[in-house]
Parts: sequence; structure tokens; C-alpha cells
Amino acid sequence: MRILMILISDPDRQAGRPPVLQFERFLEPYYLFLDAGADVVLASLLGGDPAMRTASGKRTDSTPIMRRFQLDQSARDALIDTLELGQVDPDDFDGAFCLGVFGSVWPPRVDNPAGDMIGKLLVAGKPVAAVPSQLDLEPIGAGAGLLITGDRAQAPILAAKALLGALGYSPQTDEPV
Repeated sequence: MRILMILISDPDRQAGRPPVLQFERFLEPYYLFLDAGADVVLASLLGGDPAMRTASGKRTDSTPIMRRFQLDQSARDALIDTLELGQVDPDDFDGAFCLGVFGSVWPPRVDNPAGDMIGKLLVAGKPVAAVPSQLDLEPIGAGAGLLITGDRAQAPILAAKALLGALGYSPQTDEPV
């Protein structure tokens, strides 16, 4: 099972700050996928290291998931060297998990690589989980694919579990990450 994780930074609500992603929104689904045996590929709009922070604003949170990440050199390497979204072939993946701000999935213009990638995956009949669910699905809807969306605080981990289910993975236990 091969999953594409698309990381799009959310605009920071405080004026003058660059867009960021919260680590917690990324780490829980990322480790859920890895623990399920998935090959996870990280991509961002420009490639490289996407801007991320913890909910507390520090990368040194002492939560179990942050400690796991801090000890996981391969995860840290993958995160600082994400693929540029334009380099990704949707045919190489069984499904995708998208974090961040999107827009039109069927753009008449080519200014939304994340929306374009989501659209290509859906047309190919692949499941896509998108959090938050700020997607414009007009005029085609989800096409032949399955679209899993959510906006709640627990949406990333719930959407990740739903994506694994759509890909045929059935966990042995229902323990939290």
C-alpha cells in the first residue's frame, strides 16, 4: 500500500506570519500509516521542508508522538526533503492524505497543484482524505474516487483511519497512535 501525503501550510491567522502546518495534524496520521505497513511519500507545493510547528509553538513538545518523531531520523529526513507536488505521478499511489488549504479540485486554471493532484487521484478511482475539507468539487464532484473529509480537531486521525479502511487495511487493535 502506497500513500501520498500532501502537506499544504495553513495561513497563520496572526498578521505577518508565514503559513504553517501543525505537527500533530501530520504526525498522528503519518505514524498510523507507517504502523499499518504503508509506504508513505511526503509532498508539498515547493518540495523541501514545509513550515511546521506544534500546537504549543515549539518543536520540542514532550508528547509521545513528538518524542517518537524526535527519535525517528528517517521521518525527520523525509519531512525536510518532501517532493515537489509537480514531481508526483498519481498513478504511483493507492490513495492520498492531504493536510492544509486547497480550493478547486477541478481547476480551470493551473494555479492549484494540490487541488489538481486530488482531482487526478479521484478520477483514477483512488480514495483521498482531505483535512480540512475546504474543497470546491464543482462541476464533477468526487469523480470515480472516494473523498473523505473533515474539519474537527480529531479529523486528521479519523480521516487517516477511514483512508486505511478504504484501502482494505483492517487494524488488529483500535489503540490510539
